[in-house]
Amino acid sequence: MNIKQLFVIVLISVSLLSFSQDYRYTKTLFSSSTVTSDIVYCSVPILDSPFSDESATTVTSLTMDIYQPTGDVFTQRPVIIFAHGGGFVEGNKNVDDMTAFCDSFARKGYVTVSINYRQGVEVYDNGDLHYTRAAYRGLQDGRAAIRYLRANAIIYGIDTSKIYWGGNSAGSFIGLNSIFMDESEKPAYAGDVSYVITVLGVPTTYTGPDLGDIDSGDNLSYSGEPTAVMSCWGGVGDTSIINANNNNNLFLVHGTADDIVDFNSGTPFGLTGVSAVYGSNSINTRLNSVGIPAQMTYFVSGAEHEFYGVTNGNWTNDSCGNEYWDTIVTKATMFYHLQHKPSANFRFTEDNLVVYYADTSVGADSWFWDFGDGNTSTIQNPQNTYSTAGNYNVKLYIENSILSWDTVSYNITVGNVGVNINKNKRVEIFPNPTKTYFSINISGQVVTEVSVIDITGKEVLTEINSSIIDLSNYSKGVYFIRVKTNSGNLFVSKLIKE
Repeated sequence: MNIKQLFVIVLISVSLLSFSQDYRYTKTLFSSSTVTSDIVYCSVPILDSPFSDESATTVTSLTMDIYQPTGDVFTQRPVIIFAHGGGFVEGNKNVDDMTAFCDSFARKGYVTVSINYRQGVEVYDNGDLHYTRAAYRGLQDGRAAIRYLRANAIIYGIDTSKIYWGGNSAGSFIGLNSIFMDESEKPAYAGDVSYVITVLGVPTTYTGPDLGDIDSGDNLSYSGEPTAVMSCWGGVGDTSIINANNNNNLFLVHGTADDIVDFNSGTPFGLTGVSAVYGSNSINTRLNSVGIPAQMTYFVSGAEHEFYGVTNGNWTNDSCGNEYWDTIVTKATMFYHLQHKPSANFRFTEDNLVVYYADTSVGADSWFWDFGDGNTSTIQNPQNTYSTAGNYNVKLYIENSILSWDTVSYNITVGNVGVNINKNKRVEIFPNPTKTYFSINISGQVVTEVSVIDITGKEVLTEINSSIIDLSNYSKGVYFIRVKTNSGNLFVSKLIKE
């Protein structure tokens, strides 16, 4: 065996190995996830209890837990950051729904992350001011987590162009603001503030510092914006911040009877003295009005806050979720996969029992063909010789550089060149061979589309509603003519250009 033969065998073996984990990111391929806990991603001033004095802070480290598929050796993986709920008052990275999301999606092949972020809100005095600043601090922390992951992508095997967000309630506010709020839209309350709190008739004036830019702290050379967001029962303070340039893909989940974050608009928790926030239905309406509709929505009539089976992120009665949990995980699996999947497709032409396949996929780096007769191939544009005429189901499975996949299949008829599938009508091409023009006639049918395909499978010409085709500007050689008719029939015939 020479070196060239050995190289080919190794190349084929590697190609087949890449298909040994079919359907990564959609199926559970790994038996467990491995967690690296309490990774410090930034240090920030955290508001001291009882949270009424916006100038009283203590610098504290914020941490994240990173989940990876156990035993996975691939190093170009999308990452999903999951952020807990709790109204910017309670919750942490270890609550039930966040750890369940992280483990589930890590075992599908993602890197997943659960984060802690700043909490602390005094809502009884100057509630608007305190809640606005709490949400803004959460926004800063979420973006700091994203920047940290981009800066340390090599360590954790992350594709920096594919960093996604998934949030519960307050965690969704962070994700939504991360893709909608620009620096110019920073709330006034996030700047320098002065306010009065009266206790037992005695007024006291407090001040608070400017909270800084949306992106503050470390790793500022990296973007803090996620590429896509799943928002579970989240909202924004003002839908006018949503503009046509905020076109990151979005999956909105909400119950219509939510009394904590209103599906339409209302004050959070029904509090008085706090401005209304705008829930998923208002966000969806605004998205449609500016021409960037949400990629997916899941709105459940009559459902309340955290309707997938948790209270403040913890399983209700140790239920491990309910039927909505399973549904949301399934829909989230589809949503996140849509962010990075290639698109599979192919054309084919036949010459008696020989079929030439041309890959027309978008974003593919490897291919696996099943020709329906027991033969397979891993090259991009293969051909297959069938032993007998008949109908075959041909499948193409593709993967891209991050092992994301797509598949497509077509039923084809082999061995009936120039004859329709029903074999009762023939396509007449004249003259054949030709030097310039040729015409097409099919008894009893109208030609609606003609495609001219060269011997490599490349479609070189397509004409609509024309039965006379000019090939005078094309090279000599063998072409395949694919004809569609008004009856929905498909014909393929061979033509020689002299």
